[in-house]
Amino acid sequence: MRILYIVHKYPPHSLGGTELHTWSLARAMARLGHEVTVFYPLQSHSGFVPHKEQGVREWRSPLPASRGQEHPVAQFWHTVRNRGIESDFLRCLHMLKPEVVHFQHVQGVSARLIVLAAGRPRIATLHDYWYFCANSQLVRPDRFVCADPRLGYDCVDCATVRADLAPLRRLRPLMAQPFLWRNRYLHRLLAQMDLLITPSRFLRDQYRRFLGPKLPPILVSENGLDLDRLALREVALPSPPARPHFGFLGSIAWQKGVHVLIEAFNRVRGGSLTIYGDESIFPAYAAEVRSLARHAHIRFAGRLDPALVGTALRQIDCLVVPSLWYENSPLVIQEAFALGVPVVASRLGALPEKVRDGIDGRLFRAGDVEDLACILQEFCDTPEALARLAARTRPGPSIDEQAKELLARYQYLLGRSSANPQSPSPSPD
Repeated sequence: MRILYIVHKYPPHSLGGTELHTWSLARAMARLGHEVTVFYPLQSHSGFVPHKEQGVREWRSPLPASRGQEHPVAQFWHTVRNRGIESDFLRCLHMLKPEVVHFQHVQGVSARLIVLAAGRPRIATLHDYWYFCANSQLVRPDRFVCADPRLGYDCVDCATVRADLAPLRRLRPLMAQPFLWRNRYLHRLLAQMDLLITPSRFLRDQYRRFLGPKLPPILVSENGLDLDRLALREVALPSPPARPHFGFLGSIAWQKGVHVLIEAFNRVRGGSLTIYGDESIFPAYAAEVRSLARHAHIRFAGRLDPALVGTALRQIDCLVVPSLWYENSPLVIQEAFALGVPVVASRLGALPEKVRDGIDGRLFRAGDVEDLACILQEFCDTPEALARLAARTRPGPSIDEQAKELLARYQYLLGRSSANPQSPSPSPD
């Protein structure tokens, strides 16, 4: 089967959860003997890459070097549409003739690729809230969860967070119109899909809540875990100064709740905490959380090489996920469970689906420093409680298992498409 994946970024140029999942899934499909290509935009070394990397070909659609310096209006437009990428995608379809097109993410690519791929089964995995939230996370600049993005007013606040754009908030009813158009446009495109996939019930329910009943079928299927990424590397990480050793692996960003974890751990007697994360992305926030740290055994270890995730998790007695936004399916939780590491997480979004409170981890009220501190202190005082949780962790599905499940869906949709042929896609011309 000829399979085409579309994603907004791709390793090694970007190493986010969606990118790594696409990377692993493409290779798993190639191992099953299928012809797999990944289409994504890139500012340099663009074009079709004929050689295969672990059985997967890449089509790098060119982006101008000036993309990051565009006017805000152009930036807004190019998050949804890009005529250059659309033309390149038509050439890709014409040359490779994929039988199935699976969209992993089209933010900053072009949503119209969904239309151009008509005539063959189209699947989309919903990794976040982007199709009805322009910043994809349903969080406002004032650090509150967005109540309802459908009106577009909250979108204006997010878009004008820069000081030089703040005066535009006085025109909120007018400024909201482009976001209303964006959300309705993406809704219409999403309705054309043959199948939607979400890794959590919570995310599925949010899409049904905000976009209504006109969506295609939504399959809840956890992202598969690439166990090869967790292999123990012959690289020694600094030993923790005390046990139990708690750890955070992720973005140093306020919505990840790092400040909540730091303030909670300041109240804990004993133990140690290591924070893994790139401090250069949001330097002001990174400086803020560093200034909060008063516990003698809090360490900031910087960006963790993705190849060392397994090594770092093996050194941790408990992973903490203190998120303040509606997480969907953090890859790091699956990775921790696969290595027998229990997880303490916020009782928010899809996290209660991923962590079984009192079985393989604990849940606390999101943002509640005292609640989190009590749980961490309990583990310091009674490490055997932590050991009991560790013994009950269970790995999720592997990426190979998910690939086989998806392949059955592809084959079903392909058979249905053959029985009910649609009009062909536009020609490259």
